[in-house]
Amino acid sequence: MPISRHSYASYHRSRNDTKYHAAELPEKRRAALECYTRIYDVQVPPGRWEFTSDLPIGKGMSSSTADILALIRCLDSLFGHKADPEITRTILTTIERSDAIDADRFTLYLSGAHLTVKDYPSTAAFNVCYAYDEREVRTEDFPEEWLLGVYEGAAGEYASSLRRLDAALTRQDGLAMAREATRSAELAQEYLPSELVADLLHDYPDLGGVGVIRAHTGTVAGLLATRDFDAATRADLCRYFLHRGYRCHFTRAGYPLV
Repeated sequence: MPISRHSYASYHRSRNDTKYHAAELPEKRRAALECYTRIYDVQVPPGRWEFTSDLPIGKGMSSSTADILALIRCLDSLFGHKADPEITRTILTTIERSDAIDADRFTLYLSGAHLTVKDYPSTAAFNVCYAYDEREVRTEDFPEEWLLGVYEGAAGEYASSLRRLDAALTRQDGLAMAREATRSAELAQEYLPSELVADLLHDYPDLGGVGVIRAHTGTVAGLLATRDFDAATRADLCRYFLHRGYRCHFTRAGYPLV
């Protein structure tokens, strides 16, 4: 569920610097920078990097991929390159699997190969009340072979859910989409159990929701609703999450992105 949160990268050229500060970048950003300069055969001029983001780290909201994409777009601007989706895909593929966070539409997406298989109409959106743990969960904490093995163990369930989700996305049926998000949250409980997710799966109908959403390698989890949260509902949801030790947030998610 895409939301209006972003990461930003800027590069400041400076005559006072004798080199660019690549060594100061975190590992994934540095890997993206090295891959970019190798592909284009360019050298970054003297200067320094700055990054800002309103995406929490390690919660399952693709913060590291957002940082990489921001860095690539900054480099494109620096060198006057036109954005090239194939080069972006190549860089991401060398670093990590992730969601299609740069898409402006619903997509069926291969997270390891960074390839879009199918596009869908983009008219469905949800109101979301969500929270996340203070602890961080990193994608690299879940070895690819192990994670794929988990998915393969429930391949039949995922295949059935995918067929239903494909139909729901094609006709932009929000209620059916929410049901499959809920099924996905249930399946993830088998390998990354969460007490908050368990409570939401049990209580979401009574809370006015139509489904549950969660990160598969992260801590973010929330309630999907098709109607606006009025003041009384917001107060009830805040109490519900606070009782479990969480601070909740409210947002609009999906497309059109608002």
